[in-house]
This record gives sequence, C-alpha cells and structure tokens, in this order.
Amino acid sequence: MTTDTKLESLAATFERHADEEGKILAEYRRLAEKLGDSDAGFLVDQILTEEEMHHLLLRTMAKWLRERSLKPRGTIPMQANRAELLRLTQTLRRHEQETIDASDSLKAALSENDLLSTLLEAMVLDSEKHHRLLLAVEEMLKA
Repeated sequence: MTTDTKLESLAATFERHADEEGKILAEYRRLAEKLGDSDAGFLVDQILTEEEMHHLLLRTMAKWLRERSLKPRGTIPMQANRAELLRLTQTLRRHEQETIDASDSLKAALSENDLLSTLLEAMVLDSEKHHRLLLAVEEMLKA
C-alpha cells in the first residue's frame, strides 16, 4: 500500500467517524433541548460544544490528509524564526500549566460533588490536551 493510499484510507476513516459523530450530535442536541436551562442542561451544552468541535476536527483532519498527499508541506514554514516560535510556544504551554494549577487549586477548595468542581476538571483536561499539543509543536521546532 502506497503512502498516498494509506493517507486516503485514513482520511476516509476520519470522514466515516465524522458521519457517525453527526448522528450523535443530533442526540446531544435533543438531550440538551429536553434539559433546557438547568444545571444538567448546562453540562450537556458543554459536551455538545466539544462534540461539534470533534466533528469539525475529524472533517478538517480528513481534508488535511488529502491535501497533504497532493502537496507535501514542511513541518513549519521555511522562513520561520524557530527561536521566536519556540519562545511563544513555551509561553503558551506555561499558560496552560498555570490554568491547570489554578483549576486544581480552585477545585481543592470545593466540595467533591459540586457542579463547578466538575467544570474545573473538564477545564484541566482541556488544558492538559493543549499542553500536550504544544509539546508536540516544540518538538517540531527543535528538530
């Protein structure tokens, strides 16, 4: 199997998953509508927003894979100032770590079953994801 064939296969897999996510989005919308303006509805709205982002990410990744097979790109732009980009990336990564630390600190002050505690946990998970992605960018910049 050629690299182009593998990329196309992976792109098709992402699109199939996005199609399935589209069906799940409809279910989340229905649940959010039924829960309305309640605390539970607020949580489901948060999930719905992230599911919409996942749906978009899957579609975008499929498109990116297809375009990549047509026109290979570099890891970063050739004219980029690696040192400047590395500093900016590290600043953003530190910000994500500060968000994680602040959220953990706030959560420690709350009761365990509190709605706000649950939201803070979700924020930590998002910031941990951003932190990992920024680490990957740093590795690209250091290469």
